[in-house]
Amino acid sequence: MTRFWWFEKITPHYSHGYHVIPIYEKRTPYQHLLILKNPLWGRFLVLDGITQFTEKDEFIYHEMIVFCPAAAFSKPPQKVLVIGGGDGGVIRELQRLEGVEHILQLEVDEEVFRACQKYLREIAGDYSDPRIEFRIADGARFVTEEAPEETFDLVIIDCTDPIGPAKSLYTEEFYRGLFRILKPKGRFIQQASIPRFFPETLPMAFKRAKKTFPLVEILRAPVPCYGDEIAFILGSKDGSSAAEPKQTFQGRYYSPDVHRGSFAIPTWWMELIKR
Repeated sequence: MTRFWWFEKITPHYSHGYHVIPIYEKRTPYQHLLILKNPLWGRFLVLDGITQFTEKDEFIYHEMIVFCPAAAFSKPPQKVLVIGGGDGGVIRELQRLEGVEHILQLEVDEEVFRACQKYLREIAGDYSDPRIEFRIADGARFVTEEAPEETFDLVIIDCTDPIGPAKSLYTEEFYRGLFRILKPKGRFIQQASIPRFFPETLPMAFKRAKKTFPLVEILRAPVPCYGDEIAFILGSKDGSSAAEPKQTFQGRYYSPDVHRGSFAIPTWWMELIKR
């Protein structure tokens, strides 16, 4: 197949370039979907022109978004809701946790799930696992209108940035819904973009979640293909901190020491939030 240079436009003045082989392309009802292959990064998923992950370093993101909140419980969360994450990486990491009894995953874009199952199967968890219930559904509607109260120990929002189909996952109404469906000691985690390139997302998500949750913490992880560190917000319903792990997990990237260090936030991030 013919190789060509594909450029991910990060800002009007900065881009990442990849020498790629095209694998798959489709415009879904929700977004433009691309799967490309690069000799260094392997296969990678692109949604609306933004790289979501690469085979080379996806484990960093997926381990952090699962293990950081899970380690804050005295025992693994039994009932977990995953919103988004159609590539299956979050499911893969959740399946490594003994004690998880039920995982409900809601993915709004069926085409993303199907494409990843076909072309990025090595990343995904095992969907034949009887603990997993997978639905094509609107996660925001489920949280705000449909889910029973105090149902989940942990909610993982593995979504794109707050543009397009993910905008509804960053509203005050959505965070109120999360609070309602979490058990009394429940937690949620959500990616909050890359402050270096998209400085508006982290303060917006943090401040909106803080209106409902008594404690919202920020953590960070370096994901090389993103070009800088990504931020997460982690909220607890009972106000207890997740900064000190109560369980010991070991991943390719994640460790208890990495867990503790990820809560050390740069001064300029905090100044960004205050502004």
